[in-house]
Amino acid sequence: MKQLVLTVIGKDKSGLVEQLATVINEYNGNWTGSNLSHLAGYFAGILQVEVAEPDLPSLTDALQSMADLDINIHHGTES
Repeated sequence: MKQLVLTVIGKDKSGLVEQLATVINEYNGNWTGSNLSHLAGYFAGILQVEVAEPDLPSLTDALQSMADLDINIHHGTES
């Protein structure tokens, strides 16, 4: 499994965590840890996600195409 660390930020609004969780789930990712905050009208977070290598490109594309969040993807070590 490939480990990812995601940094996310966007204007805070209802449903952002659900949208993020849905995308991760749809591409067979496993949300293993996070630190999420509301800061000055923004939603900001750091997430750890694991995903099988074959699902990595699709998950990465889907995350980067989320319109409401600016997401940076950092590749960690394999588990």
